[in-house]
Amino acid sequence: MTLKSVTSFLSNLQKSGGPSSTNQFDISFAVTPQLSRFLSEKYGIVGTSYNNLMVDMINEAQIPGTSLTSQDVKSVHKGINMKPAMAKVYNEMDFSCILDVTSEAFKFFTAWQQFIQGAEVRDPSATSGKSYSRALAQNYYSEYVCDTEIKKYEKFDPKSVSGVVAGTNYHTYTVKLIKAYPYMMSSIPFSSAGSGVVKLSIGMYYEYAEYTPFINSKVIPVDV
Repeated sequence: MTLKSVTSFLSNLQKSGGPSSTNQFDISFAVTPQLSRFLSEKYGIVGTSYNNLMVDMINEAQIPGTSLTSQDVKSVHKGINMKPAMAKVYNEMDFSCILDVTSEAFKFFTAWQQFIQGAEVRDPSATSGKSYSRALAQNYYSEYVCDTEIKKYEKFDPKSVSGVVAGTNYHTYTVKLIKAYPYMMSSIPFSSAGSGVVKLSIGMYYEYAEYTPFINSKVIPVDV
């Protein structure tokens, strides 16, 4: 194979759409009916409103990485240790969001964790007099976990003649985190220095991830 010239490299790069951009993505949460009812009754979060403005203000997210664990096996030929793959390990998923003036993301994930813990929530808007519980009965695992989808978009459609998608972005693939829940909420720092945006970081646990590429308009689900 001969080396490419700079001109041919730039030409091939332009035809393929160029490098992938980091800011073309979307996240959605498919909460369970039990959690949805709790959010509506206790915190006034109706329907899927959390998938609108709150998700739009997620400024950093990541596709969780994976690694394969191995097991040392003595080779029968020359005594060299082999390392065949044994299991797949999924990394934790973290993302951060910028809070709006009503801190919708903070309210949503606080309510989600309250539901997981089974804490009694009578009036979350009360500034005092909240009930004190000596014991908590957590909700069932199947009621507080939900599938979380991360969709990747690009501005270039390889199926289009011109490569430009009019009025929309090209959906390249989806990564779905199966049975996820927020195990961690970061502290929210404030400062009397110069004004800046308020950020909240979230850590998610999940069972496994499913990668679904979109090839020639066909959806092909694959476990990753």
